[in-house]
Amino acid sequence: MAEKTTESPEEKADVDKILDGSTEKATKTVEKSVLIAKQNAEMKRLLRLLPFQIFILVADADGKIDQKEVAQFKEFLGHRAKNCSTIYTRRMFHSTLVNYTDLTNRYLGGGIKKDIGVIQKAAGYIQMSASEKVRKAIFKDLKELAVAIAEASGGIMGMTSPINKKEEAILEEINMAFNQAMEPDELNLDVSKG
Repeated sequence: MAEKTTESPEEKADVDKILDGSTEKATKTVEKSVLIAKQNAEMKRLLRLLPFQIFILVADADGKIDQKEVAQFKEFLGHRAKNCSTIYTRRMFHSTLVNYTDLTNRYLGGGIKKDIGVIQKAAGYIQMSASEKVRKAIFKDLKELAVAIAEASGGIMGMTSPINKKEEAILEEINMAFNQAMEPDELNLDVSKG
């Protein structure tokens, strides 16, 4: 038969403190893991949406998306080998092309809104997770996509600029978001803006 021991009140209080401390530490670890998982899921969602968001912002800058802009967008995405300088934009473009119909339906149904904040937030995530060299390549590819869409249906017989003033303004906003994300990491850590 095992001997029954009794703990003094002081020993019981010490054990309770240890258990409380362990529970608190474990809770904080779990909360941190959950937060990281949510941020990773949000980052993936935004990166998959990024090319389409650029498309709708630029193509719909003048209030209408025409067939030339749609065709240019799909063609640009389809020629990923030529239009991408990094595997990351190739993956984004591929995902956008594969999900184009769903994205379009969500946009037309109001599930996706034109929002420069999406681009700013995605650029912030890219800034946090990619080296300067990789960021530069990703932003170069995305800027080229934006310009290609803007040039798709404008101009008169090559005599006038194919990019209208509203599209120019959107291109400048996109440029600013990417330029901000190229600043040193410690200067731009808040990705909650936008």
